[in-house]
Amino acid sequence: MRWANRIGLRLGMFLSLLTIVTARADDQFPSTDLVSPVDANADPQASGGCGCRPSCSSGDRVGLFDNSSLFLGLEGSKQPQDYGINAHFGGRFAADMGVPLIEEFGLGLQVGTSMNYTDNAVQVFERFGEAQGRFQSFTTVGLFQRQDSGLVWGAAVDYLHQTYYDSADLFQFRGRLGWRLSEENEVGFLAAVSDDGDRQRVAGVPITLRPLNQGSVYYNRRWENQAETMIWLGIAESHGERNLAFEALLGDPPQRSAGKRLVFGAQIHVPLNDYVALFGQGNFILPADTGTVDSYLGLVIYPSGGAKRSLRSRYSPLLPVANSTTFSVDLR
Repeated sequence: MRWANRIGLRLGMFLSLLTIVTARADDQFPSTDLVSPVDANADPQASGGCGCRPSCSSGDRVGLFDNSSLFLGLEGSKQPQDYGINAHFGGRFAADMGVPLIEEFGLGLQVGTSMNYTDNAVQVFERFGEAQGRFQSFTTVGLFQRQDSGLVWGAAVDYLHQTYYDSADLFQFRGRLGWRLSEENEVGFLAAVSDDGDRQRVAGVPITLRPLNQGSVYYNRRWENQAETMIWLGIAESHGERNLAFEALLGDPPQRSAGKRLVFGAQIHVPLNDYVALFGQGNFILPADTGTVDSYLGLVIYPSGGAKRSLRSRYSPLLPVANSTTFSVDLR
C-alpha cells in the first residue's frame, strides 16, 4: 500500500539518523566537562560578544543529553479536519534533544517525539457513533545551525500518526530562516509544506486529509529576565469548509474551499529556574469557524539545568517538536 511504503521510507530515514547520532556520540562525548574553554584575555567583540572562542556560544554545552528536554502540559485544538463539528481538549507529553552532527561547522541534529490525548469538546461525533477522543503521535527529525554571523536556520520532517474517526498518517516539511539583529532581537521566516494526503471515511462519507501549506514572517525577542517571546504573521493556503452535520443530515453539498487566509500566532518561553520553564504556542488560521484554533501550554523540564540558555545554546533544537500549532490538517 502507498501509505505503508511512505511510512517505511520515513522510518528508514529516522533510524539512519538515530544511528548517526549514536555513532557521533561515541566519538564526541567522552568527557563530562563539555563547556568550551574561555580565554580570560579574549576580546568579547571578536567572539560574537560572549567572550568564547568562535566555535561556541555563551554557556554552550555539547553533551549528548545537555540539550534535551521534557514537556508536560495542556492541549486545545480545532482544525478543518474536525469537519466543522468538533474541537479537542486534553494533555500533551513531548521529549526533544539536539546534538552536534558536524561540530566544526556548528551543524546540529534534532530528534523529538510527542503524544497528545484529547477528548471531544463537542458531542456531535459521539452522536454519529464516531470517536469520543483523539490520540496523536508526532515525530520531528531535522538539521539546524546557529552561525556566529547571526544567521540561524533549521529544516525538519514532521510525521503525524493519529487515531480519530479513522487512522491517519501524514508528513510535512518545516523550516525556519532567521537573522539575529542583536543579542535580543531576531527576525525571519517560518514555513510548513505538505508532503501528501491520506484518504478517510467519516460516517460513511469519503474525505481526504492533508497538512496545510503556510508561511509567515516572525519577530523573536529575548528579555532581560531571559524570557523569550515570538510572534508571527503570514498566509495559509485555502482550506476546506466542510461540515458533516449539514452534509449528512441536511443533504447540503460540500462547501467550496476558501481562498488564501491570514495566519498568525505566538510562542513564549519563560525560565522559572535553571531546570524548569513555562512554554506555550498558539496558531490561528482565519476564519475562526472553519480555520484553526490551536494552542498548548505547560512546563518544560531541562535535566541538565539549561532552562535559561536553552533557546540560545548552539545545539539546542531550533524547531519545537511538531504539534497542532505547527501541523495544521485540512479536510477536503
